[in-house]
Amino acid sequence: LSLIVTQLLYEVGLYAVSPALPRTCKVLYAVFKASPASYRAQYLVACIEQSHPREDAIITKLLRYPICSEDVLEAYFRMTPSKAGSRKRWVPELPRHLFRSLAIKSKSLRSSSAPCVAARRGRSAGETLPWTELDHPLPLLRYLYTCPHIHPPAVNSHEGYALTKAVQSGFVPLIQFLLNHGATPDWKSSLAVLIAISRRDLPMVRMLVERSETIHALPEGEKVGAKRRRLEDRVSITPKMLRAAVKCKAQDIIEYFTREKGCIPDIHTLLMLE
Repeated sequence: LSLIVTQLLYEVGLYAVSPALPRTCKVLYAVFKASPASYRAQYLVACIEQSHPREDAIITKLLRYPICSEDVLEAYFRMTPSKAGSRKRWVPELPRHLFRSLAIKSKSLRSSSAPCVAARRGRSAGETLPWTELDHPLPLLRYLYTCPHIHPPAVNSHEGYALTKAVQSGFVPLIQFLLNHGATPDWKSSLAVLIAISRRDLPMVRMLVERSETIHALPEGEKVGAKRRRLEDRVSITPKMLRAAVKCKAQDIIEYFTREKGCIPDIHTLLMLE
């Protein structure tokens, strides 16, 4: 009987196409939360059919739904084989919701059970846990950028929102992933770099500013290995960045900007240095 009721509720959900339905009560929330990827893909198809988006915006719209995971996307692709040829023609956007919730506090042990958790992990209470390759949204992003069914998303969507939020949260693996896929830190007057400066994090500043390329092809007869060459920086160091470093009293960043990057301080920055 419960299976029949669940199926009926699923049918109601597809008919209503309302994100508010699962929030009506705890029972409905539990039912829809446990729904399989195939049903969620059906729901997304119903949403698309109801909103009639442009063909070039379909994948972008799908990715905006929080229920759109790897399994749901795979189910959607199986359900819509007729659109396989057109999906790769358009570049989808990276949705903001993947990065909006990133915050260093979410990785902190500061909670009611923090002392117990910290003791079990050999850490002191309040110590920050490092971000890892398994943390959200990296697994989904790796899928999106290797998926054969769609074009890789535009990594600088919404004026570099993804990179800015990754820097703000100190999510180094995510920062490196985005940079490797073409993210640039010069959006909004290099806001990502300014945030890294405010964190007084020289390695992160270097990561954002500099880039290098590994060359595997060596002349015949030379020792096999890889060497690195310097490429043009992603962003130029400006007096504004130097002034921000001076305000933060980040001496290592100040020396990096002035000695290695040759940034000349303006008169206001010179007065601050005195």
